[in-house]
Amino acid sequence: MSRAPLIERRPTGPELAVYTAVEIAAGLGILAWACLTLPLAATIAAPDLPVPAADAAGVGLAFWVGIGLLGSLRTSTLQGRAVLTFDVPFIVAAMILGGPLAAGWVAALAGLELRELRGEVPWYGALANHAVAGLAGVIGGLVVISLRVTLVALAGDQLAALVAALAGAFVFAALDVGMVTVTISLRERLSPTEASDIFGGAFRRTAGAEAILGWVLALGYREVGWWAPVACIALVLLAWQANDDREETSHDAMTALLNRRGFQRQLGQAVWRARKGAAHSALIAIDLDGFHDVNNRLGHAVGDEVIKAIGGRLRAAIRLTDQAARLGGDEFALLLPGVPDLTTAEMLARRIHARLTEPLGLASGQLAVGASLGLVLLDESVVSGAQALDVADGLMYEAKRAGGGVASRRANLPALAAAPA
Repeated sequence: MSRAPLIERRPTGPELAVYTAVEIAAGLGILAWACLTLPLAATIAAPDLPVPAADAAGVGLAFWVGIGLLGSLRTSTLQGRAVLTFDVPFIVAAMILGGPLAAGWVAALAGLELRELRGEVPWYGALANHAVAGLAGVIGGLVVISLRVTLVALAGDQLAALVAALAGAFVFAALDVGMVTVTISLRERLSPTEASDIFGGAFRRTAGAEAILGWVLALGYREVGWWAPVACIALVLLAWQANDDREETSHDAMTALLNRRGFQRQLGQAVWRARKGAAHSALIAIDLDGFHDVNNRLGHAVGDEVIKAIGGRLRAAIRLTDQAARLGGDEFALLLPGVPDLTTAEMLARRIHARLTEPLGLASGQLAVGASLGLVLLDESVVSGAQALDVADGLMYEAKRAGGGVASRRANLPALAAAPA
């Protein structure tokens, strides 16, 4: 039985609402338990600040919440493109300095994003995210305390702190990502493996480095002064900017979809998996019909509206595991992993074609544009990403000559001679 279509997703069932309620109850419950039973460790008190001893720990907690908000507010402006988000270090630092209570509250509060404040996320979804982070923070902090007590006699204070920080960060990340993965799986109707693939290799590679950075921040805060983490974060801001610049080179500025360079990288990975027999993927090349007439009759401003609307329509159509790209002009492409056979791929392509050709609601009024799609199934016979894209382009022009619609083949056939639009 094939997966649910891309465009006409099956409605989410009651299990998502039940799971969200469980997340909220568990997260808020463990935060309440921590407040009643766990003290806020005095080591989180901001050094070198002239505050009363009774308030020092609270000031330190506010300090780390503020640093966390800095990272979260930055992340919310990147449309999900960033890999280095700096989500873990301030939570790890709070675990080491303030214990489970500080870790839970810093994790829960420092995840606030601008899109939540703008109402772009349902209140229950936002509350569940914060509750899950708080739950993972408290449990990660308990792991840190337990390991430090066990390891100090064996390894010394600093090494024990580092090992405990790494273990606590791993537990925090595993719980947080694991619970979010279940949410994504229920919401998008994905298998757990597909949902976990969203957290790619780049995310996993940075997790260890961010945990070590958290330990360094805590060490500098405790031994040097409160300004040491601030200076360190100033350096991290430079790394953020460099990462953002690299990410921008792989995305189209007008639609926020992948550009040709970014798409070719994803396509290469899909081809490698297909050649190994790990998973088939569907590659779809898309060209709008009559777009040049839109530009000539209505002007380039309306043409830009059309491109942005089509980009938004494609983003809404695909799963989180799929990739959409604007290759240039009015040419787009989709990469749909996990499509088992050509028949299923053709069904999905026809649904996408029907969706794309529905009238667009623009500021200047409704406008209908056609679309031609060339579909290639990437299986064990695929030679290369460039060859597959050539075949898809040729099939797209074949569909265009036939008046629009979908033309499809397997990847092992030679590319067709492309004709101009």
